[in-house]
Amino acid sequence: MINNLTLKNFRRFKDLSLDFNSNLVILFGDNAQGKSSILEAICMISNGKSPWAQTEDMVYNKQNGNDTHMRIEITKDDESKYVFFKDNNRRQHQINGKRTTPKKFFLENSATIFNPEQIEILMISSSERRSFLDDVIGRTDYSYYATLKNFHKVLKQRNAYLKKLSKLFYENGTIARNDPVLSVWTSKFVDLSSEISNRRQDMCKKLSKGDFNVKYISNIEDFSNTKDLLEKEIEKSKKRDIATGYTNTGAHREDWQIHENQDVKKYGSRGQKRLAIGKLIFRTQEVFAQENGYYPTLLLDDISSELDKSNTKEILNKDLLSKQQTFITVIDTKNLPKNIVEDSQLIDLSTF
Repeated sequence: MINNLTLKNFRRFKDLSLDFNSNLVILFGDNAQGKSSILEAICMISNGKSPWAQTEDMVYNKQNGNDTHMRIEITKDDESKYVFFKDNNRRQHQINGKRTTPKKFFLENSATIFNPEQIEILMISSSERRSFLDDVIGRTDYSYYATLKNFHKVLKQRNAYLKKLSKLFYENGTIARNDPVLSVWTSKFVDLSSEISNRRQDMCKKLSKGDFNVKYISNIEDFSNTKDLLEKEIEKSKKRDIATGYTNTGAHREDWQIHENQDVKKYGSRGQKRLAIGKLIFRTQEVFAQENGYYPTLLLDDISSELDKSNTKEILNKDLLSKQQTFITVIDTKNLPKNIVEDSQLIDLSTF
């Protein structure tokens, strides 16, 4: 459990220290009080990146004269202290005052964030759905991020070479399917793409439970033989790839769907979609705990603004919330179930 959060030059906070004495914490107050910024800071020090900002400079408050130090610090109930700071473009991770690697740092910290925008994004954008699944996998196996990085690097190189072959095709009509350089990039691409597809398919199976089914969508139907089948798909797609100058088959084109007796994205009501994403978030908590031995910190940002009272009560299930430390932001605590409010530490951010 996090007992203290300290922020320095983060968003609107020049210097803030908050003490927590409960597994359930409600941060409330009017808009622009910094409620979401506090969740963002916990997410950054737990997962290594902001759920909203593309770069660290976007969260860095540089309005304090010559002070160039941005710092996020948490203290846990075992008195261990974790610090992330950026000073003159230098990043550091420290555990109990000693510098450590990001891998070790994030092995011992993790957080899951759920906000209204996520409901819409995950229902609309296939690229965001892939990123969400990749983050779930990466948080249970930090080395997966290196695989993803290599994959995108190889995909970029293959696409760049395909554009050269595409230009030759339109200039002289030659389709260089057996080009040796293309074959090299294709081989590397198939290796990495098949590995990623298998990892995603495996995670979708773990996230599925009962009638709640996370279905992975791919041209590959038999995941016991992904590499061989992908090689055949790539070979069939080579003419098209050269003509378009782009890799049309692989992990970067795959997707997933939530099914609860039907495709929720296609047939579910707005309320059903909200609840489905909420269930998905809690399933990721369960899978993480099974893989890593502890539940990530849960960050629920303004959830009541998108859910009616009955759905809010279903999402904010006391038994589910009690499995991990949970931070909830809300403008007015009256929008939350009474039993949740009574069991929570309430922090009014308008007083800070």
